[in-house]
Amino acid sequence: MNPLVIAQAAGGGFNPSLILMVALFAVLIFMMFRGRKKQAAQQEKLKNNTVPGAKVMTNSGIFGTVVGVDAEDRVQVEVAPGVVLNLHRQAIATFLDKDAATPAVADGAAESTSTTETPEESLRRLNDEGKDERNA
Repeated sequence: MNPLVIAQAAGGGFNPSLILMVALFAVLIFMMFRGRKKQAAQQEKLKNNTVPGAKVMTNSGIFGTVVGVDAEDRVQVEVAPGVVLNLHRQAIATFLDKDAATPAVADGAAESTSTTETPEESLRRLNDEGKDERNA
């Protein structure tokens, strides 16, 4: 019998499909790590942007304004005057106002907010901030 046929039958030789499988496995691992890093960055952004006064939309399509944030990842969202929903932080899908989502508050609103503001005053102030000629 031919020694070349015996060597090929024994599996000794170059197998190009093995290189292809290893390359695909490497790409799969790379994409998994990339996806997890991207998801962690998105969660960190969500955590940093969830500040009182930010206009948000929840996963269920409810629009509102963040009133407060709890240490246990609970967010109070005002959806109508006097109606406040307690949601988990991950229930927020998007931030509608890019300016209000930043921790640095613009237009001097930081000076007007005092640490002794009552919850009723906070709700009244937040309710009046978003009003314009369409929803006055």
